[in-house]
Amino acid sequence: MLQQRHRPAARPAAPHTTAPDTSATVAAPATPGGPVALLVGAAAPHRHPGEAAANSTLLETWSSGVRTWVLDRAELLAARGPEARILSDESTGLASVHTDTCVAWARDRHAAGHRFDLVLGLREDVQLAVADLAAALHLPGNHPDAVRRVQDTGARLKALAAGGFLVDEDPDRAPEGTALTAVGAFVSGRPQVFLLAAPTENGWAPATGLPHTPQALAAEAAAAVLHLGLCFGVFRVDLRVTDRGIAVSDVRLTLEAPGLQAHLARTLPCVELFNLVYDDALGRTAALPAPPLAPAAQPPTPATVPPFVLLAGEPEGAAEEPHICRGTD
Repeated sequence: MLQQRHRPAARPAAPHTTAPDTSATVAAPATPGGPVALLVGAAAPHRHPGEAAANSTLLETWSSGVRTWVLDRAELLAARGPEARILSDESTGLASVHTDTCVAWARDRHAAGHRFDLVLGLREDVQLAVADLAAALHLPGNHPDAVRRVQDTGARLKALAAGGFLVDEDPDRAPEGTALTAVGAFVSGRPQVFLLAAPTENGWAPATGLPHTPQALAAEAAAAVLHLGLCFGVFRVDLRVTDRGIAVSDVRLTLEAPGLQAHLARTLPCVELFNLVYDDALGRTAALPAPPLAPAAQPPTPATVPPFVLLAGEPEGAAEEPHICRGTD
């Protein structure tokens, strides 16, 4: 079975609007039909190490039938490559992506008739602005206090230790144990861990040969993000397997790590974490594309593996080609 997901008719990529302040006007008409994702921090300079991951996220958004509006610093938008420009339906450059600037801009756009159906941050430095944007626009998102807690190392370690988690609170002590990373996304408010990976000199490798089961490691990561008050988006939890048990080293609200998204795509090609987030935010019911390792609450297991998205063509041709969902029958 072949199914196609069509987006609205393509138009030439809109040039970014360089706006040193929030009073700059936007010439584009009010948002047309179809859901719109406001992606903050989605601009990576051409040939930058983060470019491939940023473009991969834009492709996932495009494949889900969601229009993209990229909001970032003007200098980063100007340095984007051709693929990113094509895959962005709209782009706006601001002098900064601080909370007040972003919220004021979004309110101006809303007053002008533009609609945003979800907001997501792709870099750690924009997460607080994104949380405040979600609150201001009445959209799903993490609470600003939870974001502050996660991003403040001292507050994060204190909260985890108070919750009974094993943490390393001595910054002067050399790390111990085996490092690994748990990667997942929230679906219906529950953290679903899909991947455990170990960092290597050349990238990432499967986490094997550990004294704990993958389910136990994933459960610890899921419990940590819940305890910190997170409830939306993707997440990454750095763990260490020590003689004392499973220690939580770090918690991030993005997949920012060299090569991590590429490793996820190779290891679990049917799992597109951002599409899970989009479907969840838009209330689109969809079965999980693969069984999570250890969700906080196990949802019903689908009898068959659901269709997954296969992107058609190269990024340069993405504006003209439909995306193909390959079935399993």
